[in-house]
Amino acid sequence: MDTQSTISTNTGITMIGKPVSTELPKVKDSNVNLRDRINDALMTEKHNLVSYQNGINEIINDDLRKVVIDNRNNLQNTQISFFNELFNLGEYQAEVAGSKQITETYNVFNNYKTQLPPQ
Repeated sequence: MDTQSTISTNTGITMIGKPVSTELPKVKDSNVNLRDRINDALMTEKHNLVSYQNGINEIINDDLRKVVIDNRNNLQNTQISFFNELFNLGEYQAEVAGSKQITETYNVFNNYKTQLPPQ
């Protein structure tokens, strides 16, 4: 996935993402389209990943744990592929943050450190 792709909206806002693909319908109707099928597969893989992780946490046998971890990693790669496909179809876009927004967000999360016990 090329996360450096940017587009500009009609109002001039710079977004990380790609233009919405012409393969996708302009208006959603009752038909199942490519976006719907990939979204369904992506949601299924996300659910499966959580289930795999819960199982891994409870496996006693090290050999079995390795097999399940390998399967989970393959599943993760499949999930990433579905996400990348949706990104390339123009489904995922985010506003590019300016340096002020980045600094403010950093400060908010950095201040959360005060809530942690001293080390």
